[in-house]
Amino acid sequence: MSKKNVLIVLLVLVVGSAGYFLFRWSRGSTAAWKFIPSNAIVVITSEHLQDTTYVATEAKLDLKRLPLLDVASDNLSLLNLLTKDRKKLAKFLHGKSLSYSYHPRTSTEWGVIMYIPVTDEETKWLSSPQNANIRALHHNFQDNRITDIIDTNSRPLFSFLVKDSYLIVSYYGDLIEDAVRASNLNIESFRLRSKFAKNDDSDFGTSIYLRVDAWKSVVSAESASGVFGEFGKNFPSYQDFHIEKSLKKGSLTLKSSGTDAPDAYLANILKDIPGSPFAGHKHISQQTSYLYRSAVVDKQAFQKEFTAWHKKYKSPSWDKLKYYINNESNLLIDNLGPELILCQLEENNSISDGKILLAEFSNYDKLRPVLQKLARLSNQETNASVDQYQGYDIYSVPIPELPSGLYGPVFTGFPRSYLTYIAPYLVISNNSQVLQNYIVDYENQLTWKQSPEYDSVLTNKNSEAQLSMIVNLRKAQSRADDGIMKYADMVSKMESLTFQCRYEGDHAFPEVTLTPKKRQTASKVLNRTFLNIDIEWPDIYDSELSALQNPIDGSSEILLTDKEHNLLRTNNLREGKTEVIAKLDGPISTAAYKVDFLNIGRQQRIFATKRTVYALDEDDSTRVTTFTGTLPSGEDIAALYSIDGGDDGSNRFIIKNTSEELFIWEAATKPIRRLNHSVRFEGIQGPVVTLNQIGNRGYIVTQKNGKIFVLKENGSVRAGFPVDILTRAESAFTWAQNPENGQPEIVGVSVSGELVRIGLDGTITSRKQLLRPEPGSQFRILYDRNSLDWILVRSVNSKTAIITKEGRDLFEIKDILPNSTIQYHFFGVDNRFITIKSGSYTTVFDMSGKRLGDKAIPSEMPVQLTYQPGYYKLLIFSRSEKKIQVWSVKLR
Repeated sequence: MSKKNVLIVLLVLVVGSAGYFLFRWSRGSTAAWKFIPSNAIVVITSEHLQDTTYVATEAKLDLKRLPLLDVASDNLSLLNLLTKDRKKLAKFLHGKSLSYSYHPRTSTEWGVIMYIPVTDEETKWLSSPQNANIRALHHNFQDNRITDIIDTNSRPLFSFLVKDSYLIVSYYGDLIEDAVRASNLNIESFRLRSKFAKNDDSDFGTSIYLRVDAWKSVVSAESASGVFGEFGKNFPSYQDFHIEKSLKKGSLTLKSSGTDAPDAYLANILKDIPGSPFAGHKHISQQTSYLYRSAVVDKQAFQKEFTAWHKKYKSPSWDKLKYYINNESNLLIDNLGPELILCQLEENNSISDGKILLAEFSNYDKLRPVLQKLARLSNQETNASVDQYQGYDIYSVPIPELPSGLYGPVFTGFPRSYLTYIAPYLVISNNSQVLQNYIVDYENQLTWKQSPEYDSVLTNKNSEAQLSMIVNLRKAQSRADDGIMKYADMVSKMESLTFQCRYEGDHAFPEVTLTPKKRQTASKVLNRTFLNIDIEWPDIYDSELSALQNPIDGSSEILLTDKEHNLLRTNNLREGKTEVIAKLDGPISTAAYKVDFLNIGRQQRIFATKRTVYALDEDDSTRVTTFTGTLPSGEDIAALYSIDGGDDGSNRFIIKNTSEELFIWEAATKPIRRLNHSVRFEGIQGPVVTLNQIGNRGYIVTQKNGKIFVLKENGSVRAGFPVDILTRAESAFTWAQNPENGQPEIVGVSVSGELVRIGLDGTITSRKQLLRPEPGSQFRILYDRNSLDWILVRSVNSKTAIITKEGRDLFEIKDILPNSTIQYHFFGVDNRFITIKSGSYTTVFDMSGKRLGDKAIPSEMPVQLTYQPGYYKLLIFSRSEKKIQVWSVKLR
């Protein structure tokens, strides 16, 4: 080839390449920005919402049902009115990039305009829709002919306009007129257009552009307040999210091309410092439903920005802190590391808003005496300032919103603060029981590090997002009225939802990731009942089945006694082999527990015969050591209740004898002591519940005649008690967190359905009558075996209703035989079950009333349940036809 030809070819290539890149640069967004009215709050462009299937991840998540996208997908259905020919309509939409704009009409409703590219051929059949059930009328607006579609009764259905090769269609005719105005005025001040119209989104399958207030339609106003609302202020006011054309098997990520960073305090502190991967999995309790995190790599740079911000920050709680400890308060600021994590924990019926704040912190030894001083000076009661739990110091500081004063308005919801240190974090909670539960989870390794779903979240070394929020979709369902929970398909298939924001100077890059469940169960196994093993056991001597579970690995076992009172264990649930592990003085006559009673890092088996309480410890070499305790009275043991709050943070046990006397076993090496000296109880309703708050320790004892006692640690009755609710109580009262001040209060229900709340001074603070549809309805609280949670029950004749603590009916079961047994089983807020033994069969339900398994469980005595979280498997232990049977149901 001659030099002249070579030069010509090179010139063509250069010009062609320049033209290609100029074309790509000048194409901008594929959205129909020219027609979109300026009040649009969301704009979507997609090639796939009209497709029959649009799924992602191995869980086959339906993208058309995702938040925001579902509105556009639903509006597409109005095109079915244009023609009854489905093939013609599918061909008309196939391969086109459709645009959608959302416009607020009321506080809860959007109007949607769709923009569909059309050819001249398609314009012809659109001018006369082929559907006998509709009629077309026309009117002119600014020289544009708008078609109004009405039904045979002259009711308006929708309107459309064909303009500049676009079909513009909406349920609302006035929106079509707005689109005409927008195309004529071409208002450049329209912020969504000015921000994103030049973005090239042609390589994406779906793109979403929105104002940040659009999320209000997904998240309820209640949920958007507090931490969530303040955290959201650090995300950009205008956001874009894009879904790739090629959908991968793993997580689904909606990425951003970037927009202006917001003027918010955390964003301003973090935006010039790269973010850091997550390394705190062993510190995050598996009870976490929402996690908020801010983290950067450079501690010195963070300290400089944080200190500059804090000097200008005004807060009543900071002023109060300085009032108590003056300039020593700066220690809480000067040693702060560059990572802050706020965990909102799952709700149960005692704690409605538990929070744990982890603030990376150095030099705790220097801070300890300052915290002691602060707790002592800020508390009026000396016994309410400092405590110990499992070797950790706990400081109680009654300064409202202390974390907000320290770290800013994101960290709200702390009427009172309880502090400890678990390296490398200063740990702050809004509830003393929540902090103790957190310590138990940390010590027992019940954390994200052991979770198959969360052990690797946010650990990607390439992730430089400074802000992150993770939602455990299953646990988040416990928070009432959470708008995002209406997306059942997403919740059932996804494990978590992650919002992140990465800053590069004045630019912000938000990102949303949906992570599917790691294990998907085949439909032929899911929710089917299988018999795992039959253990021949002709005679049963124990009063109830003793099925125990290791909380760390989920392994289960069953304890049985033979006629010689040998204690046998079966933990091989495939072969059903039993082995003798101890000699007892009688059969098991109470509930059995598996807890770390000795506080040595492993669980012991605790139960009682008629005369003796046993604690069996098994070491790594399977050697069993037996600890026993006997009552200082000659009466038989009637009940054994597990409670927490021992001196070293371990569990303790309340024993009731047949004479209604109470005793407490505080440690395996201590003798059992009598609890009640000054009062004699009658008709105790189990369980006895512990009140384990700093400065408010004690025991709640409920009598059937409606008298409620709160005992102090020494067994004397607290001032103001007993409280007489003047009616019968068929179940024990318990405690719950007062959402206004974060402090405990006594709560319970009378047999007639009056929900009663009692302050710790013995004053009845409220009485609320629950719905009583029939005169004979009787109410009670149903506790799980370990007294970790409770639920309300209403029974009458052959019907039983399960009710929330607010009195809302969850579900009702009918045709229950007399003398049925109803049990509540709690394995975390996302795994709660009801079992009903009616006649010789037991049925298992989840908290929506759905029956679990495809058959009832034959059972001559109440069943016991254990749950294996790593396999999402429920094990059901029953006794039937001289056999101990173990059944299993795979839940997800």
